[in-house]
Amino acid sequence: MLGGVPAPLGGGGLERQAAETVSALRRAGHDAFRVGATDERRPFDLLHAFSAEADVCHVLSHWRHNPAPLVVSPVLVVPPGRERRELLAARIPSRSFAPHARAQVLRRADLVVAQTEHESGLLRRLGAREVALVPNGVTEVEPGPADPPFEPGSYALLVGTVGERKRQADALRALARRPTVVVGGFEGTPQEEERFRVLVHGTGAAWLGEVHDVPKVRGLMRDARALVHLSTAEGQALSIMEALRVGTPVIATPLPANRELAVRHPGHVHLLEDADGLGSLFDRIARPAGAPPQVPTWDDVAAELVTHYEALVRA
Repeated sequence: MLGGVPAPLGGGGLERQAAETVSALRRAGHDAFRVGATDERRPFDLLHAFSAEADVCHVLSHWRHNPAPLVVSPVLVVPPGRERRELLAARIPSRSFAPHARAQVLRRADLVVAQTEHESGLLRRLGAREVALVPNGVTEVEPGPADPPFEPGSYALLVGTVGERKRQADALRALARRPTVVVGGFEGTPQEEERFRVLVHGTGAAWLGEVHDVPKVRGLMRDARALVHLSTAEGQALSIMEALRVGTPVIATPLPANRELAVRHPGHVHLLEDADGLGSLFDRIARPAGAPPQVPTWDDVAAELVTHYEALVRA
């Protein structure tokens, strides 16, 4: 496995996706390891790169040991309406220009893995020869004690790195004194972080920072009235998948990935164009009756990937 921000520096959904995939492959008896975490010249049968950003493109341009099939999970985060710009930028013939380098890696890959139908179509337009659709999974874990700062069933939950793209600040303003819990580290300057702390205090919300206790996060999701995810650009958000797993309603922006989930799980995913309507939607939202949606686990994801891996290794 290749790609992702090193753990001491941070990371987010992509890093969790890669780590969970490695763990699931190991549980299935495969010798999976992170190439960036070893100094040994270990042999391998197949390389799976997570992301197709500049760092991964640079490493792949220097790949000379262990020739093997290449699988790429680009996890593209392209805002709606920006697809045409991405396609045009990919044509600029400069090896150091990230969109062009990404397109080159996609054309080079023996298999490109998409999380959604929308991403699959965009990857083909960028030049990917073979595309497989494999959605994200969830960790199979029993929700633990959450000890939420508000009454269970009363609060909105925001999970993810706090920053401009995920629009937690907009959500807090729109929820206006309704019980709200924010989980996630901050991405930005110290001055921006302080302004966000002031906003949290002023709206009566609670910011728990990064929470690495997976059962606790799942418990917070189970006890929330709704998960709120107003990101302006996203792949298939892990927090949304995990909320669905425990039956908690989701309020999300109508990004392509969220539209697909809303079709697949009607009544569980509520799409919201404008943050101004968040408060009224949250007030009337209710947990759907019946069993939670069927969401794949990481073991399911790994099993599907292995079928593709084996086909490439045998070829």
